Amino acid sequence: MFNKKAVVLALGLIGSIAATPSYAVTQLGFILDRSGSIGSGNWTTIVNGLSSAVNSLIPIDSSYELSVVSFANGATVDVNHVLIDSAATRTAVASAIAGIVFTGGGTDMAAGFSTMQSTLSASTQAISFSYVNLATDGVPNDQNAATAARNSLIAAGVDNLSIEAIGGGVNAAYLQGSICYPQACDTTSPYAFPTQGFYIAVPDAAGYAAAIGNKIQVVTGVPEPGSLALAGLALTGLLGIRRRAKQD
Repeated sequence: MFNKKAVVLALGLIGSIAATPSYAVTQLGFILDRSGSIGSGNWTTIVNGLSSAVNSLIPIDSSYELSVVSFANGATVDVNHVLIDSAATRTAVASAIAGIVFTGGGTDMAAGFSTMQSTLSASTQAISFSYVNLATDGVPNDQNAATAARNSLIAAGVDNLSIEAIGGGVNAAYLQGSICYPQACDTTSPYAFPTQGFYIAVPDAAGYAAAIGNKIQVVTGVPEPGSLALAGLALTGLLGIRRRAKQD
């Protein structure tokens, strides 16, 4: 459903011309639990953390398509499969994420999975990989319905489903055994992404904000801006040493 066959055919046609064509797009889908137990303050931390990570770590070369779905009593599409093709587009997506309104309510996780499936499936891009990330602090209203919706999402073409479990109110055994994909769910760092789904237990919303930044770094290979600055300083220092050595 996510146009992966088109990518496979294209790769076969171009052979040795290029290992990864510029038009091969990776889907990143973020499912956020905005049920009542999250709380308004924690919600602000969560969406601001995801917004910041997206705006600093997603490349702007049209290689990534972002979708965000949030759920409580039902689910909403907050970012609808947007191709990140410029800094302006990325900033607009980050602003949209930061502006998602907290509603509270139940934990209709099934609706979250189903809505994400519809959103990803509506893409018109040639999709090479599809990665979905779930952030939740509780248990689904209907566990059987959530599992069935997750299975449908996987069957539709999602390659990896990983989880940030926030706080102590989650059912870790259920999330690891029935939601993570591919199994077995990896719970130890460094995570075997993307060949295994991974599960990160974080104590609070601030822990999620840090974890999701690390997740995006793993997926994209883009270092944090602070790391780039340190690398630049190290390079400057090395050049200075070389210049002094030549002068001596």
